[in-house]
Amino acid sequence: MKFLIMLICFCSLSILGKAQTQNVGDYVLKVISNKYKTTKGQLKKVTPEGIGIEDFKGNYIIFRTSEIVKIKVKRRGLTLGRAVSAGTLAGVGIGAGVWSLDENGQNTADMFKLTAALAVTGAVIGTAVGGIAELSSRKLTLSVQGNQEYFNKNYQRLNKYVNNAPETLHVNN
Repeated sequence: MKFLIMLICFCSLSILGKAQTQNVGDYVLKVISNKYKTTKGQLKKVTPEGIGIEDFKGNYIIFRTSEIVKIKVKRRGLTLGRAVSAGTLAGVGIGAGVWSLDENGQNTADMFKLTAALAVTGAVIGTAVGGIAELSSRKLTLSVQGNQEYFNKNYQRLNKYVNNAPETLHVNN
């Protein structure tokens, strides 16, 4: 019983724990371009002529309006894969905790079935939670298609997603 309580406390603390770096990179910008490859990163600058983003490798890339097909902004956080794996692990953890209550080991087959059922149930719940999280994390989609007039009307909507943290400095040895 002590093992089960410790497992539940550990899972609760690890799920509820948050990093102390809020508002640094809260949003991920995905730029689909007709000239360059699709790029994901953090928005650094927005002007009527285009946008500047820093990709996850530390490169600063400037996209002109004529090169942009679509801009997608979403909040970083829980994704479908993470939710499914967390739900499955929670189901297996609860099943293992219940299995540990069988001290004599006489109900191994029944406990295995119960653990498998809990793992599948956790995966299904994780899929539902992950799908909802994916849909709710999308904040903005601009379908520019190289249209300067459309971009001029809508580029101010991107200003609240600008990451004002200093740029990443990379040193090559």
